[in-house]
Amino acid sequence: MMKKQPDSYEPDIAAMIDRPEEIMADKYGVSIAVALRIIADREDLARRGQAQILSSVIGQLIQSRNINLQVHALAIAFGMDHLNGAHSQSEIAKELGVTRALVSHYVLAWRDVLAGGIGAFDNRTFRKRDSTREIYRQSANDPVLEAKRKLRAKLQAKRNK
Repeated sequence: MMKKQPDSYEPDIAAMIDRPEEIMADKYGVSIAVALRIIADREDLARRGQAQILSSVIGQLIQSRNINLQVHALAIAFGMDHLNGAHSQSEIAKELGVTRALVSHYVLAWRDVLAGGIGAFDNRTFRKRDSTREIYRQSANDPVLEAKRKLRAKLQAKRNK
């Protein structure tokens, strides 16, 4: 019986000494110069995307009427809610004197901003996924619920007269 030869290059020395542009050139079958340009363009695109998202975040925080709630919701959207001492959206809502639904509303809004227009940004702490959000959006536009809202508004206006 033949003895199996161990694989050579364990660990893979080539992978440890190859530069990123060499790996990119091999992967796409291009020259080193083109690979360097691809890397530079990719990094530039990533920086521009990050700058756009950051400007959106800062702009919304500046315009916010409830900055404390917005910052808490942003922390949750980033997945950093454990750092602010709160364990849930309900705790944050109680602390700030608002409803949990309002906290959730802002968290989902921040999630959309942080996604930067793509669905790749997702945090495992969110229970609803993009596929189920449409169902909830449709139920929010239910004609029966809309009629009830109008009736409540009409009654409230009547009481305020």
